[in-house]
Amino acid sequence: MVRLVITDFDSKEDSEYFYISDEFDASQNMFTYDSFKKYNVYLSKYTNDEIYSLNLLSKKYLRKNQFLIHISDSEYVILFNHKTVYSAKINQNFITDDMIKSILITKHIAMLSSGGAIENVYYVISSKYKSAVENILKQNTKNEKNDVIAESLGEIWDLVKPLNELDTFKSHSSKLIYSSFLIGGALWAIFFGLNMFADKIFQRESLDNLKREVKIEDQLIKRQQIFLNNSQQKFKEITECLTLPEVKND
Repeated sequence: MVRLVITDFDSKEDSEYFYISDEFDASQNMFTYDSFKKYNVYLSKYTNDEIYSLNLLSKKYLRKNQFLIHISDSEYVILFNHKTVYSAKINQNFITDDMIKSILITKHIAMLSSGGAIENVYYVISSKYKSAVENILKQNTKNEKNDVIAESLGEIWDLVKPLNELDTFKSHSSKLIYSSFLIGGALWAIFFGLNMFADKIFQRESLDNLKREVKIEDQLIKRQQIFLNNSQQKFKEITECLTLPEVKND
């Protein structure tokens, strides 16, 4: 069973009031967030539900300035810009009255937030009376043109499947450390690594080739010098053997 819960309570007391009752044992730890403050809450050890954040669900599937209504067997919640703006309990004996009252409040909040009109109000229903609840919602969410503005976001099983559990301090720290190393490595590679790589691969290789060419040229010069010296020595020896003819005077 999937259980969607609110995770942006105004205070620690509101958070604990929603989750904790006397018969529950503090067996399953969960975190809620408000104004960047993290609060611990506990869920019953008797539940086998998979817990997902309603606010994270809204953030994943809805753009800015869009509404999400979540209706369960005992609760009606309105989210706007991924924040909970209204939450009320539903009495199963007076479900129609409670629903219509909550829908009117939804319309009022929508008008205040959108300047008088809104195109769509998305909803998610997790109730055993889903068809009846959905019909009540649609019949009471019509605009001036008598068009229904309530639109289903989808089935809960499909929506919550990709969502991850809320971060614990350990998982959040691990992600932070990993991200820091990744960013640090990227910056080092940009400012230092590329230059070092270029110096090591390209410049050293070109200097080695130049040194090799210079060495070969030096060897050729030495050979040419030896050949020149030998030629000069032979020329000297040959010229010394020759005698110039005497010049006769008339």
